[in-house]
Amino acid sequence: MLLGSTLVMALLPLGILSMVQTWVSLGQVDQAILHGIDGASQAGVSKQIELIQDAQSAARTISYIFSVGMPLDIQSCNSRMKAVVDEMPQATLVTMITTEGEIECASSDEFDKIAAEPALLDLPQKPDLSLTYIPQGPISGKPVIMVGVPVIDAQGRQMGAVALMLIQQAITPAAYQSDYGLWQAVLTATYTSEGVLLAADRPVEEIPALLPANLQLNALGGSVGEPYYSYGTDGQRRIVSITRVADDVNLLAIWEQEHGASAWASRVIPYLLPALTWAAALIAAYIASQRLVVRHVRALARAMTAYMSHRKRETVPGIADSPAEIQRLHGVYAELIAAIEQDEAELENLLVDKDRLLREVHHRSGNSLQIIASVLRMYRRESGDPALRGVLDGLINRVIALSSTHTSLYGLEGRQDVPMDAVLNAVIHRLKEIHGIPIGSARKQFQPITLPAQAAIPLALALAETVSCFFGAKDQMKGGVDVALDVQGQDIRLYVEGPNVPEFQPETTHGLASLPRRMLTQFAGQLRGRVVTRIADNRSMVELTFPRNLH
Repeated sequence: MLLGSTLVMALLPLGILSMVQTWVSLGQVDQAILHGIDGASQAGVSKQIELIQDAQSAARTISYIFSVGMPLDIQSCNSRMKAVVDEMPQATLVTMITTEGEIECASSDEFDKIAAEPALLDLPQKPDLSLTYIPQGPISGKPVIMVGVPVIDAQGRQMGAVALMLIQQAITPAAYQSDYGLWQAVLTATYTSEGVLLAADRPVEEIPALLPANLQLNALGGSVGEPYYSYGTDGQRRIVSITRVADDVNLLAIWEQEHGASAWASRVIPYLLPALTWAAALIAAYIASQRLVVRHVRALARAMTAYMSHRKRETVPGIADSPAEIQRLHGVYAELIAAIEQDEAELENLLVDKDRLLREVHHRSGNSLQIIASVLRMYRRESGDPALRGVLDGLINRVIALSSTHTSLYGLEGRQDVPMDAVLNAVIHRLKEIHGIPIGSARKQFQPITLPAQAAIPLALALAETVSCFFGAKDQMKGGVDVALDVQGQDIRLYVEGPNVPEFQPETTHGLASLPRRMLTQFAGQLRGRVVTRIADNRSMVELTFPRNLH
Protein backbone atom coordinates (compact mmCIF):
# COMPACT_ATOMS: atom_id res chain seq x y z
CA MET A 1 0.00 0.00 0.00
CA LEU A 2 2.85 2.36 0.89
CA LEU A 3 4.69 1.65 -2.38
CA GLY A 4 1.56 2.05 -4.49
CA SER A 5 0.61 5.30 -2.78
CA THR A 6 4.17 6.60 -3.24
CA LEU A 7 4.09 5.91 -6.98
CA VAL A 8 0.71 7.53 -7.42
CA MET A 9 1.66 10.61 -5.38
CA ALA A 10 4.98 10.94 -7.24
CA LEU A 11 3.36 10.85 -10.68
CA LEU A 12 0.20 12.74 -9.78
CA PRO A 13 1.72 16.27 -10.05
CA LEU A 14 3.24 15.41 -13.43
CA GLY A 15 -0.07 14.06 -14.68
CA ILE A 16 -2.00 17.08 -13.43
CA LEU A 17 0.54 19.46 -15.01
CA SER A 18 0.32 17.62 -18.32
CA MET A 19 -3.47 17.72 -18.28
CA VAL A 20 -3.49 21.45 -17.46
CA GLN A 21 -0.97 22.23 -20.21
CA THR A 22 -3.02 20.20 -22.66
CA TRP A 23 -6.18 22.00 -21.63
CA VAL A 24 -4.49 25.41 -22.02
CA SER A 25 -3.14 24.44 -25.44
CA LEU A 26 -6.56 23.31 -26.62
CA GLY A 27 -8.00 26.58 -25.34
CA GLN A 28 -5.46 28.51 -27.39
CA VAL A 29 -6.33 26.41 -30.43
CA ASP A 30 -10.02 27.17 -29.90
CA GLN A 31 -9.28 30.90 -29.68
CA ALA A 32 -7.23 30.73 -32.88
CA ILE A 33 -10.12 28.98 -34.62
CA LEU A 34 -12.53 31.67 -33.42
CA HIS A 35 -10.26 34.41 -34.80
CA GLY A 36 -10.03 32.53 -38.10
CA ILE A 37 -13.81 32.13 -38.27
CA ASP A 38 -14.23 35.84 -37.58
CA GLY A 39 -11.86 36.64 -40.44
CA ALA A 40 -13.69 34.27 -42.79
CA SER A 41 -17.02 35.88 -41.85
CA GLN A 42 -15.61 39.38 -42.43
CA ALA A 43 -14.25 38.28 -45.80
CA GLY A 44 -17.65 36.87 -46.74
CA VAL A 45 -19.43 40.18 -46.18
CA SER A 46 -16.63 42.39 -47.42
CA LYS A 47 -18.10 42.66 -50.94
CA GLN A 48 -21.47 43.68 -49.55
CA ILE A 49 -19.80 46.21 -47.25
CA GLU A 50 -17.65 47.61 -50.12
CA LEU A 51 -20.78 47.97 -52.19
CA ILE A 52 -22.50 49.85 -49.36
CA GLN A 53 -19.44 52.10 -49.01
CA ASP A 54 -19.47 52.86 -52.76
CA ALA A 55 -23.17 53.62 -52.49
CA GLN A 56 -22.50 55.96 -49.56
CA SER A 57 -19.84 57.80 -51.58
CA ALA A 58 -22.21 58.18 -54.54
CA ALA A 59 -25.02 59.37 -52.26
CA ARG A 60 -22.71 61.92 -50.60
CA THR A 61 -21.72 63.29 -54.01
CA ILE A 62 -25.34 63.72 -55.04
CA SER A 63 -26.12 65.28 -51.65
CA TYR A 64 -23.29 67.78 -52.14
CA ILE A 65 -24.66 68.78 -55.56
CA PHE A 66 -28.04 69.60 -54.00
CA SER A 67 -26.56 71.29 -50.94
CA VAL A 68 -24.48 73.84 -52.94
CA GLY A 69 -27.53 74.69 -54.96
CA MET A 70 -26.06 73.71 -58.35
CA PRO A 71 -28.81 74.60 -60.90
CA LEU A 72 -30.32 71.47 -62.40
CA ASP A 73 -33.64 71.06 -64.13
CA ILE A 74 -35.76 68.01 -63.42
CA GLN A 75 -34.78 66.28 -66.67
CA SER A 76 -31.05 66.76 -66.01
CA CYS A 77 -31.46 65.64 -62.40
CA ASN A 78 -33.28 62.48 -63.46
CA SER A 79 -30.59 61.78 -66.02
CA ARG A 80 -27.85 62.05 -63.40
CA MET A 81 -29.76 59.71 -61.12
CA LYS A 82 -30.17 57.15 -63.94
CA ALA A 83 -26.47 57.44 -64.72
CA VAL A 84 -25.62 56.45 -61.14
CA VAL A 85 -27.90 53.41 -61.41
CA ASP A 86 -26.30 52.45 -64.75
CA GLU A 87 -22.80 52.63 -63.27
CA MET A 88 -23.81 50.59 -60.20
CA PRO A 89 -25.69 47.44 -61.35
CA GLN A 90 -26.70 46.55 -57.78
CA ALA A 91 -28.50 49.89 -57.37
CA THR A 92 -32.24 49.85 -58.04
CA LEU A 93 -33.19 53.44 -57.22
CA VAL A 94 -31.56 56.82 -56.53
CA THR A 95 -33.77 59.71 -55.49
CA MET A 96 -33.83 62.99 -53.58
CA ILE A 97 -36.77 63.73 -51.27
CA THR A 98 -37.37 67.08 -49.58
CA THR A 99 -38.27 67.63 -45.93
CA GLU A 100 -41.86 68.24 -47.13
CA GLY A 101 -41.91 64.71 -48.56
CA GLU A 102 -41.74 65.75 -52.23
CA ILE A 103 -39.66 63.81 -54.76
CA GLU A 104 -37.24 66.25 -56.41
CA CYS A 105 -35.94 63.76 -58.95
CA ALA A 106 -35.31 60.01 -59.23
CA SER A 107 -33.71 57.40 -61.42
CA SER A 108 -37.16 55.93 -62.09
CA ASP A 109 -40.22 57.62 -63.57
CA GLU A 110 -42.56 55.72 -61.21
CA PHE A 111 -42.86 58.58 -58.73
CA ASP A 112 -46.08 57.23 -57.28
CA LYS A 113 -44.45 53.99 -56.14
CA ILE A 114 -41.48 55.89 -54.77
CA ALA A 115 -43.63 58.34 -52.81
CA ALA A 116 -45.62 55.43 -51.30
CA GLU A 117 -42.57 53.91 -49.57
CA PRO A 118 -42.79 54.73 -45.78
CA ALA A 119 -39.05 54.43 -45.25
CA LEU A 120 -38.46 57.22 -47.81
CA LEU A 121 -40.89 59.55 -46.07
CA ASP A 122 -39.03 59.16 -42.79
CA LEU A 123 -35.58 59.66 -44.33
CA PRO A 124 -35.55 63.52 -44.52
CA GLN A 125 -36.00 63.64 -40.73
CA LYS A 126 -32.71 61.79 -40.10
CA PRO A 127 -29.80 64.28 -39.68
CA ASP A 128 -27.06 61.65 -40.08
CA LEU A 129 -25.96 59.03 -42.56
CA SER A 130 -28.23 55.96 -42.27
CA LEU A 131 -28.69 52.42 -43.57
CA THR A 132 -32.17 50.92 -43.67
CA TYR A 133 -33.35 47.47 -44.69
CA ILE A 134 -36.54 47.36 -46.83
CA PRO A 135 -38.05 43.89 -47.38
CA GLN A 136 -39.57 44.91 -50.73
CA GLY A 137 -38.08 47.78 -52.73
CA PRO A 138 -40.57 50.14 -54.42
CA ILE A 139 -39.02 49.61 -57.88
CA SER A 140 -37.32 46.17 -57.83
CA GLY A 141 -39.79 44.43 -55.52
CA LYS A 142 -36.80 42.67 -53.92
CA PRO A 143 -35.14 43.11 -50.50
CA VAL A 144 -32.95 46.22 -50.59
CA ILE A 145 -30.66 48.22 -48.32
CA MET A 146 -31.35 51.96 -48.49
CA VAL A 147 -28.38 54.30 -48.01
CA GLY A 148 -29.58 57.72 -46.77
CA VAL A 149 -27.48 60.93 -46.80
CA PRO A 150 -28.94 64.23 -45.51
CA VAL A 151 -28.82 67.33 -47.76
CA ILE A 152 -27.67 70.42 -45.79
CA ASP A 153 -27.71 73.93 -47.34
CA ALA A 154 -25.10 76.65 -46.75
CA GLN A 155 -26.94 77.95 -43.69
CA GLY A 156 -26.85 74.46 -42.05
CA ARG A 157 -30.52 73.69 -42.59
CA GLN A 158 -31.57 70.26 -43.78
CA MET A 159 -33.25 70.51 -47.17
CA GLY A 160 -34.01 66.77 -47.46
CA ALA A 161 -32.10 63.55 -48.09
CA VAL A 162 -30.65 61.48 -50.90
CA ALA A 163 -31.65 57.79 -50.94
CA LEU A 164 -29.80 55.06 -52.84
CA MET A 165 -31.25 51.55 -52.75
CA LEU A 166 -29.09 48.42 -53.23
CA ILE A 167 -30.28 44.86 -53.77
CA GLN A 168 -29.59 42.75 -50.65
CA GLN A 169 -27.25 39.99 -51.85
CA ALA A 170 -26.96 36.49 -50.44
CA ILE A 171 -23.74 36.13 -48.42
CA THR A 172 -21.91 32.80 -48.11
CA PRO A 173 -18.54 32.87 -46.29
CA ALA A 174 -15.83 30.61 -47.63
CA ALA A 175 -14.76 27.53 -45.64
CA TYR A 176 -12.02 27.99 -43.03
CA GLN A 177 -9.16 25.48 -42.81
CA SER A 178 -7.69 25.22 -39.29
CA ASP A 179 -4.76 23.11 -38.13
CA TYR A 180 -7.17 20.45 -36.84
CA GLY A 181 -9.86 20.35 -39.48
CA LEU A 182 -12.06 22.16 -41.98
CA TRP A 183 -14.84 24.44 -40.74
CA GLN A 184 -17.76 25.21 -43.04
CA ALA A 185 -20.75 27.50 -42.63
CA VAL A 186 -23.73 25.11 -42.39
CA LEU A 187 -26.11 28.06 -42.06
CA THR A 188 -25.89 31.69 -43.17
CA ALA A 189 -28.77 34.03 -42.51
CA THR A 190 -29.30 37.78 -42.47
CA TYR A 191 -31.54 39.42 -39.91
CA THR A 192 -32.43 42.88 -38.66
CA SER A 193 -31.45 44.35 -35.29
CA GLU A 194 -35.02 43.63 -34.10
CA GLY A 195 -34.43 39.91 -34.71
CA VAL A 196 -36.42 39.62 -37.98
CA LEU A 197 -35.00 36.88 -40.21
CA LEU A 198 -34.44 38.25 -43.75
CA ALA A 199 -32.90 35.43 -45.75
CA ALA A 200 -31.23 32.06 -45.15
CA ASP A 201 -29.49 29.43 -47.26
CA ARG A 202 -31.46 26.56 -45.64
CA PRO A 203 -35.16 25.73 -45.41
CA VAL A 204 -36.82 27.33 -42.40
CA GLU A 205 -37.71 23.95 -40.82
CA GLU A 206 -34.01 22.90 -40.70
CA ILE A 207 -32.78 26.05 -38.94
CA PRO A 208 -33.90 25.36 -35.30
CA ALA A 209 -31.79 22.19 -35.03
CA LEU A 210 -28.62 24.15 -35.90
CA LEU A 211 -29.20 27.10 -33.56
CA PRO A 212 -28.24 27.10 -29.86
CA ALA A 213 -31.20 26.47 -27.61
CA ASN A 214 -30.95 29.90 -25.93
CA LEU A 215 -30.23 31.96 -29.07
CA GLN A 216 -32.30 35.15 -29.39
CA LEU A 217 -31.68 37.07 -32.62
CA ASN A 218 -32.71 40.40 -31.15
CA ALA A 219 -30.15 40.00 -28.34
CA LEU A 220 -27.09 39.29 -30.49
CA GLY A 221 -26.03 42.90 -30.99
CA GLY A 222 -23.36 42.56 -28.30
CA SER A 223 -21.83 39.48 -30.03
CA VAL A 224 -20.99 41.21 -33.32
CA GLY A 225 -17.40 40.37 -34.24
CA GLU A 226 -17.05 37.96 -31.28
CA PRO A 227 -17.58 34.34 -32.41
CA TYR A 228 -18.22 31.74 -29.68
CA TYR A 229 -18.72 28.01 -29.28
CA SER A 230 -22.17 26.63 -28.61
CA TYR A 231 -24.23 23.47 -28.89
CA GLY A 232 -27.30 23.15 -31.09
CA THR A 233 -30.46 21.39 -30.00
CA ASP A 234 -29.08 18.26 -31.72
CA GLY A 235 -26.08 18.28 -29.33
CA GLN A 236 -23.48 19.11 -32.01
CA ARG A 237 -20.67 21.56 -31.09
CA ARG A 238 -20.59 24.54 -33.44
CA ILE A 239 -19.35 28.14 -33.71
CA VAL A 240 -21.76 31.09 -33.84
CA SER A 241 -20.44 34.13 -35.74
CA ILE A 242 -22.23 37.52 -35.99
CA THR A 243 -20.99 40.05 -38.57
CA ARG A 244 -22.46 43.49 -39.17
CA VAL A 245 -23.46 44.11 -42.78
CA ALA A 246 -25.18 47.45 -42.25
CA ASP A 247 -26.55 49.47 -39.33
CA ASP A 248 -29.78 47.49 -39.40
CA VAL A 249 -28.60 44.24 -41.02
CA ASN A 250 -26.39 41.49 -39.49
CA LEU A 251 -25.09 38.20 -40.86
CA LEU A 252 -25.51 35.08 -38.69
CA ALA A 253 -23.18 32.20 -39.64
CA ILE A 254 -23.23 28.78 -37.93
CA TRP A 255 -19.94 26.94 -38.50
CA GLU A 256 -19.42 23.21 -38.10
CA GLN A 257 -16.24 21.14 -38.26
CA GLU A 258 -16.10 18.22 -40.64
CA HIS A 259 -16.26 14.90 -38.78
CA GLY A 260 -13.32 12.62 -39.30
CA ALA A 261 -10.03 11.44 -37.90
CA SER A 262 -8.63 14.96 -37.59
CA ALA A 263 -11.59 16.23 -35.57
CA TRP A 264 -11.39 13.26 -33.22
CA ALA A 265 -7.63 13.59 -32.89
CA SER A 266 -7.83 17.29 -32.06
CA ARG A 267 -9.89 16.57 -28.91
CA VAL A 268 -8.57 13.19 -27.75
CA ILE A 269 -4.93 12.65 -28.73
CA PRO A 270 -3.52 15.56 -26.64
CA TYR A 271 -4.84 13.87 -23.50
CA LEU A 272 -3.34 10.43 -24.28
CA LEU A 273 0.09 11.09 -22.78
CA PRO A 274 -1.09 12.14 -19.30
CA ALA A 275 -3.76 9.43 -19.40
CA LEU A 276 -1.17 6.75 -20.21
CA THR A 277 1.13 8.11 -17.51
CA TRP A 278 -1.58 7.84 -14.91
CA ALA A 279 -2.58 4.38 -16.16
CA ALA A 280 1.00 3.15 -15.79
CA ALA A 281 1.17 4.56 -12.26
CA LEU A 282 -2.12 2.96 -11.28
CA ILE A 283 -1.08 -0.42 -12.71
CA ALA A 284 2.20 -0.32 -10.82
CA ALA A 285 0.40 0.69 -7.63
CA TYR A 286 -2.20 -2.04 -8.12
CA ILE A 287 0.39 -4.78 -8.63
CA ALA A 288 2.45 -3.62 -5.66
CA SER A 289 -0.53 -3.31 -3.33
CA GLN A 290 -1.97 -6.67 -4.41
CA ARG A 291 1.31 -8.46 -3.88
CA LEU A 292 2.33 -6.84 -0.62
CA VAL A 293 -0.88 -5.94 1.18
CA VAL A 294 -4.26 -6.57 -0.40
CA ARG A 295 -4.09 -10.36 -0.68
CA HIS A 296 -3.13 -10.65 2.99
CA VAL A 297 -5.84 -8.20 4.07
CA ARG A 298 -8.45 -10.09 2.04
CA ALA A 299 -7.41 -13.41 3.61
CA LEU A 300 -7.64 -11.84 7.04
CA ALA A 301 -11.03 -10.33 6.19
CA ARG A 302 -12.34 -13.72 5.03
CA ALA A 303 -11.20 -15.26 8.30
CA MET A 304 -12.93 -12.49 10.28
CA THR A 305 -16.13 -12.84 8.24
CA ALA A 306 -16.17 -16.60 8.73
CA TYR A 307 -15.73 -16.19 12.46
CA MET A 308 -18.48 -13.55 12.70
CA SER A 309 -20.87 -15.67 10.60
CA HIS A 310 -20.23 -19.17 11.98
CA ARG A 311 -18.00 -18.62 15.01
CA LYS A 312 -15.42 -20.73 13.23
CA ARG A 313 -11.72 -19.95 13.33
CA GLU A 314 -9.94 -20.20 9.97
CA THR A 315 -6.22 -20.23 9.27
CA VAL A 316 -4.96 -17.18 7.36
CA PRO A 317 -2.71 -18.50 4.53
CA GLY A 318 0.64 -16.81 3.94
CA ILE A 319 0.41 -14.63 7.02
CA ALA A 320 4.02 -15.41 7.90
CA ASP A 321 5.20 -13.81 4.62
CA SER A 322 3.10 -10.66 5.06
CA PRO A 323 4.51 -7.28 6.13
CA ALA A 324 5.06 -6.68 9.84
CA GLU A 325 2.03 -4.38 10.03
CA ILE A 326 -0.28 -7.16 8.74
CA GLN A 327 1.24 -9.68 11.16
CA ARG A 328 0.62 -7.31 14.06
CA LEU A 329 -2.98 -6.87 12.84
CA HIS A 330 -3.39 -10.65 12.76
CA GLY A 331 -2.10 -10.87 16.32
CA VAL A 332 -4.59 -8.26 17.47
CA TYR A 333 -7.34 -10.19 15.65
CA ALA A 334 -6.41 -13.42 17.50
CA GLU A 335 -6.44 -11.59 20.84
CA LEU A 336 -9.78 -10.01 19.97
CA ILE A 337 -11.30 -13.42 19.19
CA ALA A 338 -10.10 -14.78 22.51
CA ALA A 339 -11.57 -11.78 24.36
CA ILE A 340 -14.87 -12.12 22.49
CA GLU A 341 -15.17 -15.80 23.29
CA GLN A 342 -14.47 -15.16 26.95
CA ASP A 343 -16.96 -12.27 27.08
CA GLU A 344 -19.61 -14.34 25.28
CA ALA A 345 -19.21 -17.14 27.79
CA GLU A 346 -19.62 -14.71 30.67
CA LEU A 347 -22.57 -13.07 28.93
CA GLU A 348 -24.30 -16.42 28.43
CA ASN A 349 -23.92 -17.13 32.12
CA LEU A 350 -25.37 -13.72 32.96
CA LEU A 351 -28.30 -14.28 30.61
CA VAL A 352 -29.03 -17.63 32.16
CA ASP A 353 -28.96 -16.04 35.60
CA LYS A 354 -31.13 -13.17 34.36
CA ASP A 355 -33.75 -15.53 32.88
CA ARG A 356 -33.79 -17.55 36.06
CA LEU A 357 -34.22 -14.44 38.20
CA LEU A 358 -36.86 -13.01 35.88
CA ARG A 359 -38.90 -16.21 35.92
CA GLU A 360 -38.56 -16.30 39.68
CA VAL A 361 -39.78 -12.69 39.89
CA HIS A 362 -42.82 -13.46 37.72
CA HIS A 363 -43.51 -16.62 39.71
CA ARG A 364 -43.30 -14.87 43.06
CA SER A 365 -45.30 -11.88 41.74
CA GLY A 366 -48.05 -14.27 40.63
CA ASN A 367 -48.00 -16.03 44.02
CA SER A 368 -48.11 -12.73 45.87
CA LEU A 369 -51.06 -11.56 43.81
CA GLN A 370 -52.85 -14.86 44.51
CA ILE A 371 -52.30 -14.28 48.23
CA ILE A 372 -53.69 -10.75 47.91
CA ALA A 373 -56.73 -12.13 46.05
CA SER A 374 -57.27 -14.70 48.82
CA VAL A 375 -57.15 -11.99 51.48
CA LEU A 376 -59.67 -9.90 49.52
CA ARG A 377 -62.00 -12.91 49.24
CA MET A 378 -61.86 -13.31 53.03
CA TYR A 379 -62.92 -9.70 53.51
CA ARG A 380 -65.69 -10.16 50.93
CA ARG A 381 -67.13 -13.17 52.77
CA GLU A 382 -67.12 -11.29 56.06
CA SER A 383 -68.66 -8.11 54.61
CA GLY A 384 -72.40 -7.62 54.63
CA ASP A 385 -72.42 -4.39 52.63
CA PRO A 386 -73.44 -5.14 48.99
CA ALA A 387 -71.68 -2.02 47.69
CA LEU A 388 -68.43 -2.97 49.42
CA ARG A 389 -68.72 -6.53 48.18
CA GLY A 390 -69.12 -5.22 44.60
CA VAL A 391 -65.96 -3.13 44.98
CA LEU A 392 -64.09 -6.13 46.40
CA ASP A 393 -65.29 -8.31 43.49
CA GLY A 394 -63.79 -5.83 41.02
CA LEU A 395 -60.51 -5.70 42.93
CA ILE A 396 -60.35 -9.49 43.17
CA ASN A 397 -60.89 -9.85 39.41
CA ARG A 398 -58.17 -7.29 38.64
CA VAL A 399 -55.69 -8.93 40.99
CA ILE A 400 -56.36 -12.32 39.44
CA ALA A 401 -55.91 -10.80 35.96
CA LEU A 402 -52.53 -9.36 37.02
CA SER A 403 -51.56 -12.73 38.46
CA SER A 404 -52.53 -14.47 35.21
CA THR A 405 -50.38 -12.04 33.24
CA HIS A 406 -47.31 -12.77 35.33
CA THR A 407 -48.06 -16.49 35.12
CA SER A 408 -48.14 -16.30 31.31
CA LEU A 409 -44.80 -14.48 31.24
CA TYR A 410 -43.35 -17.01 33.68
CA GLY A 411 -44.28 -19.82 31.29
CA LEU A 412 -42.21 -18.34 28.43
CA GLU A 413 -38.93 -19.71 29.70
CA GLY A 414 -35.66 -18.48 28.18
CA ARG A 415 -37.15 -16.02 25.67
CA GLN A 416 -35.66 -12.54 25.33
CA ASP A 417 -38.42 -11.37 22.96
CA VAL A 418 -41.91 -12.25 24.14
CA PRO A 419 -44.51 -13.31 21.50
CA MET A 420 -47.37 -10.99 22.35
CA ASP A 421 -50.06 -12.95 20.52
CA ALA A 422 -49.54 -15.92 22.88
CA VAL A 423 -49.44 -13.69 25.99
CA LEU A 424 -52.54 -11.67 25.08
CA ASN A 425 -54.48 -14.82 24.13
CA ALA A 426 -53.68 -16.30 27.54
CA VAL A 427 -54.75 -13.09 29.32
CA ILE A 428 -58.11 -12.97 27.52
CA HIS A 429 -58.72 -16.68 28.12
CA ARG A 430 -58.07 -16.27 31.84
CA LEU A 431 -60.32 -13.18 32.03
CA LYS A 432 -63.15 -15.16 30.41
CA GLU A 433 -62.81 -17.78 33.15
CA ILE A 434 -62.76 -15.14 35.88
CA HIS A 435 -65.83 -13.26 34.63
CA GLY A 436 -67.72 -16.28 33.29
CA ILE A 437 -67.82 -14.96 29.70
CA PRO A 438 -68.90 -17.52 27.07
CA ILE A 439 -66.60 -18.64 24.26
CA GLY A 440 -66.82 -16.45 21.15
CA SER A 441 -67.56 -13.24 23.01
CA ALA A 442 -64.07 -11.86 22.27
CA ARG A 443 -62.90 -11.58 18.64
CA LYS A 444 -59.10 -11.39 18.40
CA GLN A 445 -56.81 -10.28 15.56
CA PHE A 446 -53.20 -10.43 16.70
CA GLN A 447 -50.27 -9.96 14.36
CA PRO A 448 -47.13 -11.98 15.22
CA ILE A 449 -45.32 -9.25 17.17
CA THR A 450 -42.52 -9.85 19.69
CA LEU A 451 -41.52 -7.40 22.40
CA PRO A 452 -38.94 -7.36 25.19
CA ALA A 453 -40.22 -8.38 28.61
CA GLN A 454 -40.10 -4.81 29.96
CA ALA A 455 -42.57 -3.78 27.23
CA ALA A 456 -44.67 -6.96 27.30
CA ILE A 457 -45.65 -6.55 30.96
CA PRO A 458 -47.30 -3.06 30.74
CA LEU A 459 -48.94 -3.98 27.42
CA ALA A 460 -50.45 -7.18 28.88
CA LEU A 461 -51.58 -5.32 32.01
CA ALA A 462 -53.19 -2.60 29.86
CA LEU A 463 -55.13 -5.26 27.93
CA ALA A 464 -56.18 -6.97 31.15
CA GLU A 465 -57.43 -3.71 32.68
CA THR A 466 -59.36 -2.74 29.53
CA VAL A 467 -60.97 -6.12 28.87
CA SER A 468 -61.87 -6.49 32.58
CA CYS A 469 -63.95 -3.31 32.35
CA PHE A 470 -65.84 -4.69 29.33
CA PHE A 471 -66.29 -8.20 30.76
CA GLY A 472 -67.59 -6.65 33.97
CA ALA A 473 -70.65 -5.36 32.04
CA LYS A 474 -72.09 -8.81 31.21
CA ASP A 475 -75.56 -7.47 30.51
CA GLN A 476 -74.18 -5.29 27.68
CA MET A 477 -72.07 -7.97 25.97
CA LYS A 478 -74.39 -8.56 23.02
CA GLY A 479 -71.94 -6.97 20.59
CA GLY A 480 -69.00 -8.80 22.13
CA VAL A 481 -65.46 -7.43 22.42
CA ASP A 482 -63.01 -6.84 19.55
CA VAL A 483 -59.28 -6.94 20.32
CA ALA A 484 -56.51 -6.23 17.76
CA LEU A 485 -52.72 -5.86 17.92
CA ASP A 486 -51.06 -4.65 14.72
CA VAL A 487 -48.24 -2.56 13.29
CA GLN A 488 -48.97 0.84 11.77
CA GLY A 489 -45.88 2.39 10.22
CA GLN A 490 -43.34 2.93 12.98
CA ASP A 491 -45.87 2.30 15.76
CA ILE A 492 -47.59 -0.67 17.40
CA ARG A 493 -51.30 -0.33 18.17
CA LEU A 494 -53.47 -2.18 20.71
CA TYR A 495 -57.14 -1.65 19.88
CA VAL A 496 -60.01 -2.82 22.13
CA GLU A 497 -63.69 -2.18 21.40
CA GLY A 498 -66.60 -3.19 23.63
CA PRO A 499 -69.86 -2.05 25.19
CA ASN A 500 -70.35 1.49 26.42
CA VAL A 501 -69.11 1.30 30.03
CA PRO A 502 -68.79 4.19 32.56
CA GLU A 503 -65.02 3.71 32.90
CA PHE A 504 -64.36 5.10 29.39
CA GLN A 505 -66.99 7.83 29.19
CA PRO A 506 -65.61 11.41 28.88
CA GLU A 507 -67.51 12.66 31.93
CA THR A 508 -65.98 10.00 34.21
CA THR A 509 -63.12 11.90 35.85
CA HIS A 510 -63.52 11.07 39.56
CA GLY A 511 -64.24 8.07 41.74
CA LEU A 512 -63.56 4.39 41.33
CA ALA A 513 -64.78 4.35 37.71
CA SER A 514 -61.99 6.74 36.68
CA LEU A 515 -59.22 4.47 37.93
CA PRO A 516 -58.98 2.21 34.82
CA ARG A 517 -58.32 5.15 32.52
CA ARG A 518 -55.65 6.47 34.89
CA MET A 519 -54.00 3.07 35.02
CA LEU A 520 -54.01 2.87 31.20
CA THR A 521 -52.30 6.27 31.08
CA GLN A 522 -49.60 4.95 33.45
CA PHE A 523 -49.09 1.80 31.34
CA ALA A 524 -48.85 3.91 28.14
CA GLY A 525 -46.25 6.13 29.84
CA GLN A 526 -44.12 3.08 30.54
CA LEU A 527 -44.29 2.26 26.81
CA ARG A 528 -43.63 5.90 25.79
CA GLY A 529 -46.99 5.89 24.02
CA ARG A 530 -50.44 7.43 24.32
CA VAL A 531 -54.01 6.28 25.05
CA VAL A 532 -57.11 7.53 23.22
CA THR A 533 -60.65 6.63 24.30
CA ARG A 534 -63.83 7.52 22.44
CA ILE A 535 -67.54 6.58 22.25
CA ALA A 536 -69.29 5.89 18.94
CA ASP A 537 -72.53 4.01 18.16
CA ASN A 538 -72.96 3.15 21.86
CA ARG A 539 -69.57 1.38 21.81
CA SER A 540 -66.42 2.24 23.79
CA MET A 541 -63.11 2.19 21.91
CA VAL A 542 -59.67 2.22 23.55
CA GLU A 543 -56.54 2.66 21.43
CA LEU A 544 -53.02 2.43 22.89
CA THR A 545 -50.22 3.36 20.46
CA PHE A 546 -46.47 3.22 21.18
CA PRO A 547 -43.27 3.16 19.08
CA ARG A 548 -41.89 -0.14 17.81
CA ASN A 549 -38.34 0.81 18.76
CA LEU A 550 -38.32 1.24 22.53
CA HIS A 551 -34.53 1.42 22.86
